[in-house]
Amino acid sequence: MITDDAKQFLICSSGDGSVTTIDLQNRKIFMQSEEYDEELTCLGLFRNGTKVVSGSSKGKLFIYNWKEFGLHSDMFPGPKFSISALVPITENILITACEDGNLRATHLFPHRHLGIVGQHDMSVEHLDICNTGNFIASSSHNNDIKFWNIQYFENFEKVSEKHKKHNRNSELKK
Repeated sequence: MITDDAKQFLICSSGDGSVTTIDLQNRKIFMQSEEYDEELTCLGLFRNGTKVVSGSSKGKLFIYNWKEFGLHSDMFPGPKFSISALVPITENILITACEDGNLRATHLFPHRHLGIVGQHDMSVEHLDICNTGNFIASSSHNNDIKFWNIQYFENFEKVSEKHKKHNRNSELKK
């Protein structure tokens, strides 16, 4: 379950494969998504609260526009393992905790797998980010808690923008 900063909506993912949004001010269901063939296991807010991402039991990431939770706007296939938790670390990058024990970094806009951030011997159950944004903590099924430095992702966005600015075709025409 997650809520937006304004505390207007409570968004819940469920084992029946749907996302349910509850209007907290009016105390009634705002919207429920279509049911998917897989469990929706976790949620995260991105892009300044304009996108919601849901992880699934089959390793997919479903992306919804804010207040448009009836049907996903985009889908990103991931590993074939269940995603048990996810945490946004930038406006475009998230870390997923998977059943195979791996913590994976994924760039959502554009869709790219960035690699493995950390690894446990057993399934990763929980994931959280520190208040400074420099570390994430993960706990596995055998109660191991590990900390991972993710500070290098701060500069990743800047490097991506720098490479995007270099348009080889325009340089060749000159």
